[in-house]
Amino acid sequence: MTMIEYVRSRSMPLPLVYNRLALEWMGAVSSMLKIYDTYSSIFYKALMMLLQEDGVSSKENPYMRMLNIMDAMLDEELKSERFAHLLTDYLDSWLSIHAMLKRIYPVRHYDIMLEDILAEQFRSYTRMLSFMLSTQNLPIDASGYDVVYIKGKVRLLHYRGGKGYPILIVYAMINRYHIMDVSKDKSVVRRLIEGGLDVYMLDWGHMGYEDEHLSLEDYIHILDEVVDKVREVSSKDRISMLGYCWGGIVSLIYASLYKQKLNSLIVMAAPVDFDKDDGILAVWAKAIDARRLVEEYGHMNGQALDIAFLLRNPVRYTVMKYLNLWKRINDRAFVETFYAVERWLYNTPTVPGRFYEQIIEDLYKGNMLVRGLLEVDGKRVDLKSIDIPLLTIVAENDDLTAPASTLAVNDHVSSKEKRVMSIPGGHVGLCISSIAHKQLWPNVARWVIEKARESSIEEANGRSVGGGKENQG
Repeated sequence: MTMIEYVRSRSMPLPLVYNRLALEWMGAVSSMLKIYDTYSSIFYKALMMLLQEDGVSSKENPYMRMLNIMDAMLDEELKSERFAHLLTDYLDSWLSIHAMLKRIYPVRHYDIMLEDILAEQFRSYTRMLSFMLSTQNLPIDASGYDVVYIKGKVRLLHYRGGKGYPILIVYAMINRYHIMDVSKDKSVVRRLIEGGLDVYMLDWGHMGYEDEHLSLEDYIHILDEVVDKVREVSSKDRISMLGYCWGGIVSLIYASLYKQKLNSLIVMAAPVDFDKDDGILAVWAKAIDARRLVEEYGHMNGQALDIAFLLRNPVRYTVMKYLNLWKRINDRAFVETFYAVERWLYNTPTVPGRFYEQIIEDLYKGNMLVRGLLEVDGKRVDLKSIDIPLLTIVAENDDLTAPASTLAVNDHVSSKEKRVMSIPGGHVGLCISSIAHKQLWPNVARWVIEKARESSIEEANGRSVGGGKENQG
């Protein structure tokens, strides 16, 4: 059946359908051109400012100076209400087109096909890069592990060589866990093992169309099963948990509901007070209609997120990084890390629609986590109920999660032991920068062990007191 035959079978007037589609298409094109004009205008203005500047040191790289000018201009413009309106106008027009097409013709298989094509473009890029840099044999995981739990696409990885107190890393759902074990020299997992910890990783896997129904509650249920498995394998009643980015959000929620299973919590670069998250992506997230997006597509496409990440600063996140690569092309360790990060960066999984909608609407827009309005399975999530030792980790120049948003967690929990660790650099630098591996992660391991020991002593004293009372009775 052709589209025209399908429309006629639904008794819909073709002229009206075509007129509305044409109007929405024109609106989408108009918004897209305005967005393009915003970027090109900033590039042109930065170039003109560079050419008109007086007194610039001859030793200063003109290209870097122009990039710095563009950084400031992009940061201001892309957070503005004007740009947010442009973005929402474009998205609204596109979603309206999709809604009309969906009403008159089954477009689901076209959505799947187009998303597969987009994903293949990113995979082709990483294959080409691998060929050019001779990194075809570079393993995805730098450290060996055993899979000790599987549920659907979710796996629990237990890394070999670890000993001592267990720590569970809860990674974000909008990327894969590989950045925590990206290479031998840049492996957070290895630093923690070297620090004397027994390391476990929660791998959320690649969610697909069949997982669109998964909600925040489902993620919490899975996390609880995983925690119980870690307790079983490690033979420990309590474990330490490290939540990174959106994984930190879920970890906080979990800790408020099941703190008795944890002896310490680490929140790393996770948005907590969303009113204080003024990063570009947070501003955009607060502007879009997540409910409508999920209603149309059922999920948030991973490659669409990749494009959004690039649009924060197209020149710096495309041209600049390849110039840096060229400068250090003879540094094999740098080249391999560069490729490993690129491979990780463009392997973004689909985010289930229900979960994505809850995160955007309830947290980014409603800020319900710190306001005490969020509920999971009918239970109110109260951050004040968290009284276990808390470590907050931030990157000083994080442009994905504002440090102020993460640090705000200390104002909303009841923990007596609160510590903050910070390093220069950005969001990903927490995992791959030299200073992170030389200073941050050894300190994190020592803190976890110290708090785990204190927890063990408290438990032993509690049992001793309890036993003494029973004997007296």
